[in-house]
Amino acid sequence: MDTPRPYMKISLFVAALAAVFVAAAAVGSLVEPAETEEKGMEETMEAHTSDHEPAGLGVAAGGYAVRFAPTQFERGEAGELRFAIESPAGAVTGFDELHERRMHLIVVRRDGTEFRHLHPGMDAAGTWSVPVRFAESGVYRAFADFSVEGEQHTLAGDLFVSGGEFESRPFPAAEEVDSADGYDVHLEAGDLAAGEHSELSFAVSEVSRPVEDLQPYLGAKGHLVALRDGDLAFLHVHPEETEGAPSEIDFDATFPTAGRYRLYLQFKHEGVVHTVEFTVEVPR
Repeated sequence: MDTPRPYMKISLFVAALAAVFVAAAAVGSLVEPAETEEKGMEETMEAHTSDHEPAGLGVAAGGYAVRFAPTQFERGEAGELRFAIESPAGAVTGFDELHERRMHLIVVRRDGTEFRHLHPGMDAAGTWSVPVRFAESGVYRAFADFSVEGEQHTLAGDLFVSGGEFESRPFPAAEEVDSADGYDVHLEAGDLAAGEHSELSFAVSEVSRPVEDLQPYLGAKGHLVALRDGDLAFLHVHPEETEGAPSEIDFDATFPTAGRYRLYLQFKHEGVVHTVEFTVEVPR
């Protein structure tokens, strides 16, 4: 018996659809499956996680958080800055010794001025405290730099100093020499490149003569802090034990991005710690 035309059309359509499905399956077996959105996100996160990522961009990271109190200060008045490092289990009290101290507190105004490196004390409950007096008003960034169970962390929050007018300044232009307290320090930065190891060498002189009897400061010939312009991202810069001239202090740094960075070098001579500041431009 002949098949009615409507049913014949349906049968032909089903057969054609099946053929298309088989062909698509065959092509699909030859092509790698497309990345899912979730997988792409995971790879993006991994790409942004490396040993050279800057720190100090927030109050919490790596399972720890910093809590400052108070955060409001009056210009020129003596005060006390208190803070604690917290984990899900509560306030942290077990800190490693890092550069001869269990806590380094870096405070700098958000325009890069008024730098200070402090070493607070901790009570039995895990609260750190240090006397402070701010000569200039403005917004300051406070970095708590510490190590727990062999891992270094840097957490940061803002402090607000009122009283008087606040005039923000851009980072100064790059210079090779800075002076402080009668000392001249010359910076040799070489060819800087984002994401690559860079050597920074500082030569210290006094009255045009190399200072060949630098004293150890925090377990090394010097201590260096690097902050990125804009967000004040904190870079861990490591001193190098080299056989260079006694008056030279060498560091290894990796600048994660192109841009302008402010460097704060501290060195010790005749029992006194001195601080000099530099700006470096890292090209794209």
